[in-house]
Amino acid sequence: MLVLLKIGIIGIGNMGRIHARILSSMGLLSAIADTDFSRAESVAKTYGANPFDSYEAMLDEMDLDGVVISTPTRTHARIAQAIAENYDSVRGILIEKPLASTLDDAIRVARTLQQREIVAIVSHSEIYNPVVKRTLSLIHEGAVGEIRSVIHDRRGFVQPARIPSLGDVLEDIGVHDFDIMARLSHGPARLYAQCNTSEGVYNAATVIVKFDSGTEHVFHLSRQYVGRRRSMDVSGTKGTLFIDLFGQIIRVQDLDEEPLADGRAIRLPERGATIKVYGEPVQEVLNDFVRCIQSGERPRVNLDDGISALKIVEAARQSARTGKIVDIEI
Repeated sequence: MLVLLKIGIIGIGNMGRIHARILSSMGLLSAIADTDFSRAESVAKTYGANPFDSYEAMLDEMDLDGVVISTPTRTHARIAQAIAENYDSVRGILIEKPLASTLDDAIRVARTLQQREIVAIVSHSEIYNPVVKRTLSLIHEGAVGEIRSVIHDRRGFVQPARIPSLGDVLEDIGVHDFDIMARLSHGPARLYAQCNTSEGVYNAATVIVKFDSGTEHVFHLSRQYVGRRRSMDVSGTKGTLFIDLFGQIIRVQDLDEEPLADGRAIRLPERGATIKVYGEPVQEVLNDFVRCIQSGERPRVNLDDGISALKIVEAARQSARTGKIVDIEI
């Protein structure tokens, strides 16, 4: 039963508070640790959990089944590795995206977690967005034929004070779309990236990935955009999909339809269809986390997915730094 699991949160910033709210609603939140004890205490009081000023103190005192790591990106791998090596009672670790700041760190911690058979999920929460799940199904079912191009648009604004804890735009928000790409297109490819820098950090980027198969993915990534945009535009040999990831709407149009043809149905993949799919991705991440701790099954976003996304991040960094095209394998 769900009530038998006890889960703690390490780091109670923006994402940590979301995890706390959802875990509390699931009856699973037992403890919260943050180096700012007053913050941990405040949130813990709201949800009836136990507050701690360090994850070590939390794990020494509490017999937890799982933990959520929602600390600054640069600490993800170090904390996950320390927990895996020192706390045998922990059966599952959920790591907020990305898995690590560097590919080397990601590979190192993944090896440890796999050797110790700890359930590990990387919270690429967009994969758990119902509209993304439905989009992937439609594409794999051939709703638009063979994919020719995909435009990924993920732009918004992040306060400059938060950027040091989040890392660059590629690891912070790019990993979501890089993971989606890896579920759509595979094989050898060539990558080219250009980035804009703010305070010495890549804060906006355009990344182009051209596969040897002919499929092209273009990524518009920015944390200095007024407003919020999260969308995908998929062009195939039979038609197109436009996906609004915020509104959770998919629009389908066949190539033989007029450009302004009205939608006539709500059941995909019928012609001219529009469907709205509701869901809270972080809730779905946590549902998967709990399910995998209980069953030992493979999560929808696993350590290999986290490593794969970081390989693309590092290739984009290399291209932006050198101004050259980089060969990669997806």
